[in-house]
Amino acid sequence: MIKEQTPLFIPLLSFSDHCKSLNGENLKPLRVLIREMELKFLKAEKSLDHKNDMEFSFDMLGLRGIHVRLLDAVLKLRLVPLFDWQVWIDEAEKFYQSPQQLYTLDAVTLGKIMTVLLRSQTIHGPYFLENKIKDKFVLHLLKALVFALENENTNNLPPDMHN
Repeated sequence: MIKEQTPLFIPLLSFSDHCKSLNGENLKPLRVLIREMELKFLKAEKSLDHKNDMEFSFDMLGLRGIHVRLLDAVLKLRLVPLFDWQVWIDEAEKFYQSPQQLYTLDAVTLGKIMTVLLRSQTIHGPYFLENKIKDKFVLHLLKALVFALENENTNNLPPDMHN
């Protein structure tokens, strides 16, 4: 008996419906990653007495392997929509310097940013994702994505954006 495989990538036209199908329990892996990153960054800031996490290795920050778990979580949740991401690079990269703006976006736009982020290693090199984790962009993207997925079509306020 052949088991049907679920594709990892959802066409952009179907992505909104997919996002609406996710519930709080589905998002637990993302919440776990968010909490772990927040704690590791806080611990590094206190113990290393330094605010610039970019100067430290993943080992020093206690983040070894987090990028693999990040990829696993977003791919299993199918939060990387399929579209022509290369024509959208400039749009997505605007948020790299202003991650606070992510909290104003809908889940589809955040999914597009996630796609560009994950695919950009082919352009920027093998340490691109690690650097985006270390500069806390990925943390903000995950928090904004969870917020959008949980609160689509509601008027709730965004989470604390100061981390």
